[in-house]
Amino acid sequence: MGPFSIVCIWVLCVPDPSASLVEQRPRWVLVPRGQAETLRCILRNSQYPWMSWYQQDLQQQLQWLATLRSPGDKEAISLPGANYLATRVSDTELRLHVANFTQGRVLFCTCSKDTVRNPPGAFE
Repeated sequence: MGPFSIVCIWVLCVPDPSASLVEQRPRWVLVPRGQAETLRCILRNSQYPWMSWYQQDLQQQLQWLATLRSPGDKEAISLPGANYLATRVSDTELRLHVANFTQGRVLFCTCSKDTVRNPPGAFE
């Protein structure tokens, strides 16, 4: 592979992009190997307060990275091929700082009403 790693980010596929519950910025980016990039995910519907990042590697393996709910929440993840820092910036924005790329990957942002780790009623 050359001096660049391709990093694609996608919203889970829906027939009508305007119906998407999250918006990712930038949609895709080409990052020089060893460099860093920060990705943003904007929540469009507050009924789905949990926001998550997933990665899909070159072998098509999907892996959960982080799920955050409250502004100020952070999670650092170190995996072969990249280091991540997920930060819940606000009620509507989740960021992912990605550093030390060594191979291409696709990153997905999602949202949900609750999680397996934090079932409904956990914060009531």
